[in-house]
Amino acid sequence: MKKILFALFVAVSVFAGVEAPLVQYAPADYCNDPHAMRADQNWFGAQLIVMNVHAGTDVWLTNYVSNFYNPVPDLHGNQFDMLGEQKYGYILADSITNFSTSKGDYAESIIWGDGSKTRTVTYYSDDNPDLKVDAKGYHLDHFDNDGQVYLVMTTLPGDGGETVDSYQYVQDADHLTSLVSRQHNTVDVAGNVRINFGIDSLSAGYIGREFVAVYEPTNDEGGHSSGAPLPGTMASLLIVGAITGIAKIRKKK
Repeated sequence: MKKILFALFVAVSVFAGVEAPLVQYAPADYCNDPHAMRADQNWFGAQLIVMNVHAGTDVWLTNYVSNFYNPVPDLHGNQFDMLGEQKYGYILADSITNFSTSKGDYAESIIWGDGSKTRTVTYYSDDNPDLKVDAKGYHLDHFDNDGQVYLVMTTLPGDGGETVDSYQYVQDADHLTSLVSRQHNTVDVAGNVRINFGIDSLSAGYIGREFVAVYEPTNDEGGHSSGAPLPGTMASLLIVGAITGIAKIRKKK
């Protein structure tokens, strides 16, 4: 009996010290065709980027992860302007009936994110679970239903403060826009699709700005999903299991 109790104590002590991930994030996924084009702009550098959203998830935006050894730069101030009102957001694909939507209708269709709602998003290496890096995440929204959205971002004041998105025209001979390219061909080291906006800035010339999006599943009560039982929960389960086993041993005797 003493040996059983000692083994129980050791097991509880070990599992109580394990750090279980409290929140698990998943790379956002996009329409089936990774190189989807607008019908009237069917060239490679003008990709139509449509992000899928899934019921019961929150979406967070961060800077892309280049390595697991250095901090991920803040998305705000390095890539885009994320603070203040109407700086980033999305458009529900269902709200757009055709590609000739007027500027006024377009502006009214944007659902803006809240730049004051941030959190630390931790990315883990698939090759080495011991490697991880934190990034500052900006909340896009919580989605109760499946759907598809176009993403909207605002460049930094020094880049012209332009609103660019994954839906409207890319610059060509007929459309003189500040957005000169739009692509999502590569992934970062954490497996996230890198969305790249090429921008023609009057003050900075041609610049490339990138970001990634991740899903955070939430449970039925609206709380965050956990990757594993909390240490206290695991310890409780061990105790209950051990006590049950001891009771069975006693009964056999």
